[in-house]
Amino acid sequence: MTPMSFASKRDVLTLDGPDTEAYLHGQISQNVDDMGDGESRLSFLLEPKGNLESCFRITRLEQERYLLDTESGHGPLLLESLERFKLRSKIEFVLHDWQMLSILGDYKTSDVSSAFLSVESPWPAAQHVDLLAENPMVDLPMCSYEEYERLRFSHGLPVIGREFDVGAIPNETDLLDLAVSFNKGCYRGQELVERIASRKGGRRLLRRIRSDLTLSPKDDLFCEGKEVGEVLAVTPTSPYIGFASVRSEVEVMENEEGGDIEVFALSEVIQ
Repeated sequence: MTPMSFASKRDVLTLDGPDTEAYLHGQISQNVDDMGDGESRLSFLLEPKGNLESCFRITRLEQERYLLDTESGHGPLLLESLERFKLRSKIEFVLHDWQMLSILGDYKTSDVSSAFLSVESPWPAAQHVDLLAENPMVDLPMCSYEEYERLRFSHGLPVIGREFDVGAIPNETDLLDLAVSFNKGCYRGQELVERIASRKGGRRLLRRIRSDLTLSPKDDLFCEGKEVGEVLAVTPTSPYIGFASVRSEVEVMENEEGGDIEVFALSEVIQ
């Protein structure tokens, strides 16, 4: 793939202080205490009862210094939620309104200015790295919004505030393999995640979909005449690729007229 770039707004929260690692490890769904410098992981922050408050990427910058980045507009809630249980923990929180430059395709990140933070993409399959800074710039062709969304639907991940919302059940995002560690100690909201996972997941899951037939957001999807899913987001042109909320047991679907809709787990990509 010829390298291109795509710019978007990004809320960034930096945490610094002697209690940062231990505090984060006890609050978020991802392992923190075994991360290396420069390593990034996807994670959830949950309400005490287990519903989603935030979905973000955590990057260890150095010992006791971490960066959390999330969708534009979701940073203040992430900050408020983490500060709520801080008590006497020695941590400094700083919220930044930054830009994210997604580099798509084969590109040497060693050529990137040291003024930008280069972070690993959580996408399951794509040559992709993100640059974070107040105003990151590289000398690459710009990817259009439509091109970026098609790539995200086929190779990337759903995002909070679009394909799933604050208050969602984390097990229904199909992101547990990326965002949750099942071998760590207790963290906020763990009980709901573990209980639903032990019952083989949620009633509905986020899935990739593909069809040569016209699809639009909010279209119902069917299996054997029964409604089993809903289109959440989809490309405006054929082949129609997007995300849908689908009953967890469903493997084949059709539209209202009976046309076939291909269904994929988020761990799979659409070529």
